[in-house]
Amino acid sequence: MNKVSYHIDKLPPLTAKQQADLEYLATLSDDDIDLSDIPEITDWSGAIRGSIKPQTLTTEASVISPSILAKFKDRAKQTGGNYQDMINDALEEYLTDH
Repeated sequence: MNKVSYHIDKLPPLTAKQQADLEYLATLSDDDIDLSDIPEITDWSGAIRGSIKPQTLTTEASVISPSILAKFKDRAKQTGGNYQDMINDALEEYLTDH
């Protein structure tokens, strides 16, 4: 079996079928979802505690969506600015206007 790994900020886009499947699953209750092809794990004797490393979240990632953050970073690269300052300026302008 080959390992497939993705970074959270670089996920491939969902296909139309994947999107439709997710939308359909969202309409079902947990009891209505067929899990028969995914056997329940009952033997944990070979498990290693702490073997899965959680992804570390930065403060910016927990507050700002990755796509918005990427846009600010791209614009900062184009203009030579600081993306954090640009985000703060945009938020300040929004709050002043609204």
